Amino acid sequence: MPRGQARGGARGNPTAPVLAHCGPATPARGRAAARRARTGTETPALPSPLPQEAAAASPKAAGLPGPPSACRPLPRLASDPIWALGKRNVMEAEDLQEELTCPICLDYFKDPVSIECGHNFCRGCLKQNWALGGGSFPCPECRQLSSSASLRPNWALARLVEKTRRGRQGPVSSSLCCRHGEPLRLFCEDDQRPVCLVCRESQEHQAHTLAPIDEAFESYRDKLLATQCSLTAKMKNAMHLQDMEKKNATEWKNKMKIQQLRLSAEFAKLHHFLAEEEQLFLERLREEEEETKKKWDENTLRLNQIITSLKELILEVKEKNQSSILELLQDPKDLLTRSEDQNMDYTLEVLKVNTVCRIPLMKEMLKLFQVVVSPAIDTAHPKLIFSQEGRYVKNGASASSWPLFSTAWNYFTGWKNPQQNTHVLEKFQHLPCVLGKNVFTSGKHYWEVESRDSLEIAVGVCREDIMGIASSSEICPNEGIWAICWSSAGYRPLTGSSVSSIRQEPALHRVGVFLDHGAGDISFYSAVDGVHLHTFSCPLVSRLRPFFWLSPLASLVIPPVTGGK
Repeated sequence: MPRGQARGGARGNPTAPVLAHCGPATPARGRAAARRARTGTETPALPSPLPQEAAAASPKAAGLPGPPSACRPLPRLASDPIWALGKRNVMEAEDLQEELTCPICLDYFKDPVSIECGHNFCRGCLKQNWALGGGSFPCPECRQLSSSASLRPNWALARLVEKTRRGRQGPVSSSLCCRHGEPLRLFCEDDQRPVCLVCRESQEHQAHTLAPIDEAFESYRDKLLATQCSLTAKMKNAMHLQDMEKKNATEWKNKMKIQQLRLSAEFAKLHHFLAEEEQLFLERLREEEEETKKKWDENTLRLNQIITSLKELILEVKEKNQSSILELLQDPKDLLTRSEDQNMDYTLEVLKVNTVCRIPLMKEMLKLFQVVVSPAIDTAHPKLIFSQEGRYVKNGASASSWPLFSTAWNYFTGWKNPQQNTHVLEKFQHLPCVLGKNVFTSGKHYWEVESRDSLEIAVGVCREDIMGIASSSEICPNEGIWAICWSSAGYRPLTGSSVSSIRQEPALHRVGVFLDHGAGDISFYSAVDGVHLHTFSCPLVSRLRPFFWLSPLASLVIPPVTGGK
C-alpha cells in the first residue's frame, strides 16, 4: 500500500488526525531545500541535534571533498550516548517537519484540509491546483481522483502546526547555527553570541576574538556567580542599611515624643506661672480699685456737702435780697461773713492706675517681630539734622556744635527742589518731624526708639499720605497719626483730647512700637522691661509709615536690631 494511503487510513474515523505526507518523488529534506531556494527563508526552527550529528550531513559522508581541516567537525564516537541521542533527535525533527509541510507550497500548512485519499494540503494551494484541472479533482500527491471538491478541515494538524511555530525558538533548536545549520561550538567575544566553525572562517568574524563555547560558558558562569555574590552582598548591605534606617526612624520618633512631652511640660509650667502672675496682677488691680473707689466716695461726699452748704447760702442770700429794707439791714454782715468763710479748699485729684503690669517674656515675644527702621530724610523738617548713618536725629542743633551731624539742607540734594521744600513746609511747618522709609501694609512689626536727653519726643505710626491730608499741626488719630509723647518726666498718649494731656509715669528712656496691621492695633511698650503703656485700636486700611517728632533741641536714636526678622 502506498505510504500516503497507509497514513491516510484514518479516513474511516473522521475525528482522528490525519497527518500530511509528501510525495514519493520528493524527500522531506529535498522539499525543505527547494522551499528555502524558492522563498529565500530559513527552515522553521526544529529540535536540534547535538554537535556530533552535524557530521552525518557533511560532504565527506556523501563521498565529496570535505571542508578545510579547521572547519571539520570533531570525530564521532558510535559508543557516545549523547551522539546517539542527537541522531534520534535529528530523525524525529525531520519526520515532524515532513508531516507539517504542504507538498504544493513546501511550507508549513496554512488552513490545512484533507481530501478523500487522506492527504493534506493548504486550502488555498489545493483550490488553485484544482482550478487548473478542468473539472477533475486529482490528488496532487497520489493522483487519486476525488468524487467532488468537498474539503474537510484538519483541525488537529492546524493545532500541531501552530504549536510548532510557537516553539521554533526553543532551547533545542538554539544549538544549531541559524545561518549554516552547524553546531554552535565557539563564542564570539565581540558580538557576544555563539557561532559555528563555518562562521569562524567568514569575513565577519575573522578579526573577532573567539573561544570554545564550553570555556566561554565556564568563564561567564564564574563571572555571573561572582556578580551574583557581589549583588547579594550589596543587597545584604542595603537591607542592613534599611534596618538601620528603620531603627534610626524609630529612635527619632521616640526622641520626638520625649521632646514633645518635655515641651508640653515646660509650657504647662509656663502657663501655670502666667496664670499665677495674671491672678496676682488682677488681685492688685482689685485692691487698687477698692482703695481708689473709697477715696472717690470720700471726695464725692465732701463735694456733696460743699454743694449743699452753697445751695443753702445761695437760698438765704436770695431771700435776703427779696426782703424789705428793714429786714435786709438786720445784721447783713453776718450773712456776708458766712459766705466769705465758705471754704472751697478742694483740689481735684486725678485718678490714676498705679499698678504696673509687667508681663513675663513680653520683651522676647516683641523682638520676634523686630524690623530695621530708618528715617526718610526727604520727608524731614528743615530744622532736623541727621547722622551719616541716619540713626541719630536732633532738632535745632548746628553742624558745628555736633560734628557727627550734617544738616538736611546740605546733606540731601532733595531739599534743593523748591517745590518739594515748599510742600513739606506747608504741611509740617509747625511739626519738626520725619517719617520712616518703611511702608507697612500688613503683618506684625516692632521697632524701638531711644531718647538721648530728658526732652520730649513722640513716636508712632502715620498714614503714608499724611502730608496730603493733614489739616492742622496737631498730632492725633484724627489727623492720621497714632503716637505717644514721652520724656524723663513720663509719657502721654496723643489722642487729641484734654485727657491725653495728663502725664503718666513711669519715666521712659526707650519705647517700643508694635504694629499689628491685621488686628488694627498700635501698641507701645517700655523697651526696658516690656511694660505695656498704651494701645490705639482702629481699622487700619491705609499704608502706614513710622513717625518721629522732636521738641526743640531734643534728640533720638534708633537702636540697631538685635533679633527678629
